[in-house]
Amino acid sequence: MRLDLPLDHPGARITVIAVVIGLCGSLLYATLSGFLIGALTDENIPVTVDALPGSFLSAPFKDDRIGINPDVLAAATRHFPDSPRLHMKLAQFERYRPEDHWTAAEFHAKRVIDLSPHDYKPRLLLSEIQENQDNLEGAEESVRAALRLAPGNLQAHWQLGELLLRNGNLAGSLGEFHAAASGHIAYLQEALKLVWSKSGKYVDAVRVTPDNPKDKLALARFLLEQSRPSESAAVFREIGRQALLSDREAAQYLNRLISTGHAALAHDLWCALLQRDGDGPEESTDRIWNGGFESDILVDFAQFDWSIQPSNYARISIDSRTSHTGRRSLSIDFIGRETTRLEGEIQQRVLLRPDARYRLQYYTKTQDLVAPEGPRVVVSGTTWQQWIAASEPARAGSSDWRRVTVEFFTSSPAVIVTIQQKPRYSYEDPTHGTVWFDDFELEEIR
Repeated sequence: MRLDLPLDHPGARITVIAVVIGLCGSLLYATLSGFLIGALTDENIPVTVDALPGSFLSAPFKDDRIGINPDVLAAATRHFPDSPRLHMKLAQFERYRPEDHWTAAEFHAKRVIDLSPHDYKPRLLLSEIQENQDNLEGAEESVRAALRLAPGNLQAHWQLGELLLRNGNLAGSLGEFHAAASGHIAYLQEALKLVWSKSGKYVDAVRVTPDNPKDKLALARFLLEQSRPSESAAVFREIGRQALLSDREAAQYLNRLISTGHAALAHDLWCALLQRDGDGPEESTDRIWNGGFESDILVDFAQFDWSIQPSNYARISIDSRTSHTGRRSLSIDFIGRETTRLEGEIQQRVLLRPDARYRLQYYTKTQDLVAPEGPRVVVSGTTWQQWIAASEPARAGSSDWRRVTVEFFTSSPAVIVTIQQKPRYSYEDPTHGTVWFDDFELEEIR
């Protein structure tokens, strides 16, 4: 099929050329307008009062974002009055300017709402502007309108919670903070701080925490930071055992309790957490936990169990082939490095009754031990360096199991039991051989 246009007449040709030029001009105008609006509303380019008029054109091609001159942005908005992006950019800029600019910010935000009635973002911006103007009723109405458009938006729930709290509606704000906190931990942390402050440090008020283990643990940490250890521990106890054991932050919480002087409380929580069905009475009666090394050690939850770290001088392990009683013992197999030292690699924190005398006993065995001075058991204070008492060193050579006792007095509510080997000189001959330890017991002498 052919379409023959009668273009022989000069007027027809001029008309066609004019139409083509008009279409090309419209296309060019639309392209340039889109580029101009896109450059002016680039989120990475801020509006800067002292920016040069044309800086927004070069900014996208430079590493440094010089900024957009507000007069240029305002002129473009007047030229393209139906561009919601330009009005939004101008409203965001005017919002942070002095009070006499807030009316203009409100105008542009409302204009965006008229142009994009299904977009929740300008309604949130309008709410913030109205709150700045102390129009709390209007601000609440705007943010509720945003929530009707985006009921799951966390920022909208957060803003509404802030407004309700500012209006004195603590109960209403908690629900909104709860909704925001359920979506992101950052909202939870800020909600806890805000509600805690506004409620006069009322513990029940901060229970905006969603009912899941991770957020409850965040609440427990927050209360501990506010020097409320008892309330913090109560929240910790509400969390399921398996959820705690699978979260390293739970171990860090116990460490924080200990470091802030609440070792007894940490011990109670730890004992409840590590309780195992069918265990014998050993762990519940002896001051030393797991003195025979029969229970598996949870690395992250060894606050009151044996903490065993790697050593550059020996292979430290739980030996299931050699034991005094039971099935296991602790083995230290020296690798023969010069100036051997053991410091805090093997230790256990033990709670005691202050101002009392105690007897520590354990069994040790050696095989082909060659050392300037063998390892010994040391009872120390808050750190393993502060010795309170120490046993005699392990005997050189090979010897069967023998009992060793250490008596000591302490005024501290907690001590640290460690196995140490400290060189006397800057250089000593290497240590070779193996030493086993088993059946630790710690009793009060009455």
